[in-house]
Amino acid sequence: MGFWFIIMTLNQKSQFYLEIIKRSHEAFREYLTHLPEDILAWKVHDTMYTSGWIIEHLIHDQIWIVNVILNNDEEGYHFEEKPEGLTLDDLIEGYDEMVSKVEQELANIVDKQLSEMRTYKEYSISVEDWLFEYIHHLNQHGGELGFILTAWKRKNRSLVEE
Repeated sequence: MGFWFIIMTLNQKSQFYLEIIKRSHEAFREYLTHLPEDILAWKVHDTMYTSGWIIEHLIHDQIWIVNVILNNDEEGYHFEEKPEGLTLDDLIEGYDEMVSKVEQELANIVDKQLSEMRTYKEYSISVEDWLFEYIHHLNQHGGELGFILTAWKRKNRSLVEE
């Protein structure tokens, strides 16, 4: 059993990454549904981005990362409007489209591709490292939105208490 377990594990490493990506997508999507609409244009500080911009950026860059992973291409996803004009429903719809496309595109990755190199500018990075980047980028911006939401709630609580 030990030998076959090792072989099966080695052949399913790519599936492990795809499962992490799927679960991260589900968690981020659930989080988006709980954001208040009026937080999209709000900034914690003048030098920071709005949560609407962060969500749009995430959608664009996740598609971009997948295109680098699969095609060594730099094509991304762009909304036709500026993020300031988008509603939360528009952003969630764009996110859902991105997730559908990404999961469909990545579904065919196999373990032997993980060590293949992809080049961006002067950097050469393995497909496996690009998958890590994809997961990290999604979760990093989820954390930023959590920070923004916490600050937004504290600001609104302090206005009520005054």
